[in-house]
Amino acid sequence: MRHSLRLIAERLCRRGYRALAINDRGVYCDKVRIWAQEDASFGSDALCVCDRLPGHSGLDAAPCAFAVLERPQRDVRVPYLYVEGAKDVVELLNAVNAVKDSLDAVLAQMGEAVWEEDGLYRITELLSQAVGNPVYIVDSSFKVLAITRDADMEEMSVNWMNAAKRGYLSYDLIANLIRSNELHDIESSRRAIVVHSGYFYTPFANYNLRLAGKVQGHLFVVQMYRSITPGDLELVDVAAAFVLRALQINPSFQAHRGPLYEHFVVDWIEGGLADQSHVRRQLDALSFDSTACSVVAILRLSVAGDFRREHLARLLEDRQGCRSVSHDGNVVALFQLKRRSEKDDVVRKVERICQSQGCRACVSDVQDSILDTPRAYRQAREAFRICDAMNIDKTVVCYGDVAAYQPYLNFASAEDLDAFCHPAVITLRDYDESHAVKLLPTLSAYLKNDRDVQVTAAELYVHRNTLSYRLKRIAEIAPVDLDDFSTRHRVLESILVVENYEGITAHFS
Repeated sequence: MRHSLRLIAERLCRRGYRALAINDRGVYCDKVRIWAQEDASFGSDALCVCDRLPGHSGLDAAPCAFAVLERPQRDVRVPYLYVEGAKDVVELLNAVNAVKDSLDAVLAQMGEAVWEEDGLYRITELLSQAVGNPVYIVDSSFKVLAITRDADMEEMSVNWMNAAKRGYLSYDLIANLIRSNELHDIESSRRAIVVHSGYFYTPFANYNLRLAGKVQGHLFVVQMYRSITPGDLELVDVAAAFVLRALQINPSFQAHRGPLYEHFVVDWIEGGLADQSHVRRQLDALSFDSTACSVVAILRLSVAGDFRREHLARLLEDRQGCRSVSHDGNVVALFQLKRRSEKDDVVRKVERICQSQGCRACVSDVQDSILDTPRAYRQAREAFRICDAMNIDKTVVCYGDVAAYQPYLNFASAEDLDAFCHPAVITLRDYDESHAVKLLPTLSAYLKNDRDVQVTAAELYVHRNTLSYRLKRIAEIAPVDLDDFSTRHRVLESILVVENYEGITAHFS
């Protein structure tokens, strides 16, 4: 493999020699040989080892670079490597070959790692060993894809340390980079460069990972243990090609649509962020109003797939005015509301997009503050669990419509569920089945309407006298004190169990 004269000089210095590359701009070497003027087979990619530069005629006959033990007394234009510390040409040849073999071995291992399941981590480890500093690979939303496993991470800049712990660079940090135009400057480079940022304590090397002309991520080398050299940047350029190849081969890697907030939101809604000041900074950077109300909708596609989820998330953001992330196989949409009454509009929006995209959704209650979004996410997630358990296949379900069934899903068996039910409800259920009457539905409507006879009669389409007769029969068959709140509450819960018995018990089998 070809390596620059400058990189070879740096590596010789690390091995205890004093090496200096002269006239080395754009000079790369692949073969290392001892100089012999009569040999005309040398090419421009050869590095010829000798005591001293050959005479003028020898230089004209050799379009190659040299490694010499003695520095010439006059200026020459030929590229050469001046090395102090080697006793003779043989030692110099061996030293240069050892450097080249070492570099070739590292790059060969990177090439093999491309095809490995944990290849990105292997590439970061190899590059870290080669340059002597920690290495990060992040995607376009600054989520860490791979990172050097380094016990001394806490000695680094706090921002790099947090990236190592949380798995992404904080959005408030990225927002500052955007506002200061630093991110634009960083992403404009086509090769590895050293970045001196106002938001990091330490310089770092950055290579923009481009696929189809667009930045899909970054390869970072953080200057922690040693200064980043031009030779290190050369290695970063070469390693980046292996990283890009690994990303193209990896079927789980998808080109992100670019919302830098995605991984913060996932950590937040899952309850992984206990530092409320950090959460508030992130929300401020995202232009969220912490005093606003919020609603969360979880959308599940009938036919799953990374591309379809990304497309659905993009539609939600573009057309419905929300923040959305792909998480746990679903799309999670965060709506910020000015008034609680706006939830009805959210439900309509979600229903329209579900109908057009062939998916289902569960929607949380309205939360009084955007800071309560994690609670809203748990409600929407629990609503899906209830729907799945009870085979509720409506297009859009609100948590408030199914929350009453949640406690019953915690029973271990149908027998336990039967034991929970009030005896009066079981008696009425059995009586209805054996006599083909509907006393239990009558009691259900009566209790759900707060024992209002007129409203209940209208709902059941019966005369008030008919309702009074049925209530009298209920009292005779299953005497129960409905004036006692605890009893009334348990009876109503028991009625809900009986009315939805098949759905509730379905998850026991």
